[in-house]
Amino acid sequence: MTTHCLFAWLACAACAACSAGPLRTQLTEPLAAAERIAIVASERGPRGARLVVIDERGDRQFELVEPARTTVRDTNPAISPDRAWMVFASTRDRPLDQTSLWIVRLGVEAVPVRLTGGADAIDSHPVWTPDGRAIVFASTRGGGDFDLWRLPLERGRATAPPIALTDAPGHEVTPTIARDGTIVYAAVRTGDGQGGTTSHLEERAVDGTIRQLTLGPADSAPALAPDGETIAFARPQRRDASMDSELWRMTRTTKPTRLIDLPLTDETGPVWSLDGRYVFATSVLRGDEGRPLFSSVVFVDLAETPVRARMLKDRAGALARLTPALATTSLDADALRSDPEYLPELANIMAAAIAEQRMQR
Repeated sequence: MTTHCLFAWLACAACAACSAGPLRTQLTEPLAAAERIAIVASERGPRGARLVVIDERGDRQFELVEPARTTVRDTNPAISPDRAWMVFASTRDRPLDQTSLWIVRLGVEAVPVRLTGGADAIDSHPVWTPDGRAIVFASTRGGGDFDLWRLPLERGRATAPPIALTDAPGHEVTPTIARDGTIVYAAVRTGDGQGGTTSHLEERAVDGTIRQLTLGPADSAPALAPDGETIAFARPQRRDASMDSELWRMTRTTKPTRLIDLPLTDETGPVWSLDGRYVFATSVLRGDEGRPLFSSVVFVDLAETPVRARMLKDRAGALARLTPALATTSLDADALRSDPEYLPELANIMAAAIAEQRMQR
């Protein structure tokens, strides 16, 4: 798998938000800025994909980052432990299939500053260390493959050059970090020369020791819970002749079990709430030949029985969103409980879109 092909695979949900046929082509007007920032997500609009603040009902509050003058794709926000800073991947000043890392202080239309440079390297999927003093991210800056790198930060600025953490054959991507400094990530490996590619989860201890956690063959996007042991991740599920990605969970010492079963859609990029009660993720609905039709932010409440997926849907209409990040220590449980159940609401959205298309003919 080439580096650019892998980047396309990593950004598949972003493609859904940036290039899928629009269900809604205009962004809603920003509301008055709320003092409390709960959820940040990447939202598709006429200028690409931008980071916006949404509340627990899915309603758009305001655009978080100062707009760029050209079409850009801002995705994969990561909020610092003190909730003062946000790092994200962006195509600003670059082609739409290449990203660098940018940092911004949380606020209303704050001015982002570029963190990583290099004309050839692709930097993506940043995550903060628990002490907030560095980020770990995937990058091709080592030459060819994606490896994991660590960049020390202080007050929104890099204090030293990035340091390589992995250099195995293949790609190491989508890192997540435990409180003890252990990094869990997806290891993508090329097969037996026949073009096959597999992906499994590995962990890198603070001393550099690497241990394989799952067998794969297509496990990806791990996210460590606040307990430092439980991992949510994406794993494909066979549906007759097709596959779709589902959310699974495990601990660092136990076997995986499926977290939620959502046929017809691909779930990836899980994110835990800071109390470990909720798991948010990106869900992508695909059409013919796997083409992305719509992406949305969904979540499950682990305190619910049975566990079910709900959608963060803006009351202004169906907006394509992806790559959520959580910025508050206490989510509004009542508001989340009022959100619609995901699959029935998705069916309503698609039915409305089809009806609208027929009326326009």
